[in-house]
Amino acid sequence: MSRFACEVKGTFVVNFALIAPVLLALAAGAIDFTAYNQQKDAMQSAADAAAVAAAREASLKGWTSTIADSIADAVVDSNYTAANSSTATHVVKTSTDEANRRITVTVEQDHYPYFAASIFPSPQISVSATATASGDTNICVIGLDETRSRTLKLDDSAVLTASKCAIYSNSVAHDGIYAVHNSRVTSDLTCSAGGVNSGSGNFSKEPVTNCPKIADPLASRPAPFVPSACDHTNLSVQSKGAVVTLLPGVYCNGLTIKNTRVIFSPGVYIIKDGPLRLAANADAFGEGVGFYFTGDGANFNLESGSALELMAPESGPLAGLMFFQDRSSKEADFSLFSNNASVMVGTIYLPNGNFIIDTVSPVADKSAYTAIVARSLTMWRQPNVVLNTDYGATDVPVPAGLGGPSSSTTVRLLK
Repeated sequence: MSRFACEVKGTFVVNFALIAPVLLALAAGAIDFTAYNQQKDAMQSAADAAAVAAAREASLKGWTSTIADSIADAVVDSNYTAANSSTATHVVKTSTDEANRRITVTVEQDHYPYFAASIFPSPQISVSATATASGDTNICVIGLDETRSRTLKLDDSAVLTASKCAIYSNSVAHDGIYAVHNSRVTSDLTCSAGGVNSGSGNFSKEPVTNCPKIADPLASRPAPFVPSACDHTNLSVQSKGAVVTLLPGVYCNGLTIKNTRVIFSPGVYIIKDGPLRLAANADAFGEGVGFYFTGDGANFNLESGSALELMAPESGPLAGLMFFQDRSSKEADFSLFSNNASVMVGTIYLPNGNFIIDTVSPVADKSAYTAIVARSLTMWRQPNVVLNTDYGATDVPVPAGLGGPSSSTTVRLLK
């Protein structure tokens, strides 16, 4: 026995015979492991496609489990067959979260014909994918700043009412949307690319966080032509008790209105290198009127005690736009302190502007529609900003991407 144990001749075959089963088991396990992962990847791709398709369809036809189930089943079956021709069985399950506009698709599979594991109960594969849809509703507010804290801010008892439209903040900050104390947001959808800082009861519907950023729908809108010559310079209108009519043109170093009722004739008003100031006891009316702000110090200050009634143009370079800030302008504050600004029909577009509303009265509540696209929006004290979407009640057009049939749907995978 000792000589046999020490003998090396011919032991290779014996040793190989002993370890061959182990090697074969390892090889078979590697094959099964690869097959398992490949099948899981294929199922994940099918689940991803189904979640995206179901969310997109739901945004068009309604967030119901019936729609989600039918779309998810069809898409998974199609992708599953293309990815794997085996006889393995699979089950598709969906979960619909209407409040957050999310659909989760889960795909489970068993009885996969593995190589080595075929003699054992085959392991079940389960994958899931969640997709969300945004932008499938009318849009009333977009906060464009992507990094700042409190891009959309409501404090004190400020109320933002946008019952039939969506509110977006593109800021990825943890408090990109900030609503505290007795403030209240009522909207069809509130979306933050980052986070939300609020207390209980500040929102009519729970805001959605980590939303996809929404592109500026007016980014490609051409600016109006600005003549080099000034029609007015340092114009200050003061005529107590009288009614003054102003004409479109270039107002250099701004325009100030005091103790006067002003009627703006239809057209485009270029406010250049200075502010549009509506002082206390000033009353301004304009139908078919749009203001373009360009140069240093170009902004508006609608002071407490003033009154404003404004409707944007129906055609021309500022069609649908009440206020349009030059995109090359420096960051500036645009202030609305007026306690009488119930009629503001059209869109306020301030790509580098911080729109500040500090009043104790309703704003835009008697308007057919109002939309705000600004660098940031801040609301103080007790304003109730009402953003209606009754587009059919006015001939003032709604810019593409904000309302009506032009609103687009953005669908993305969350996980």
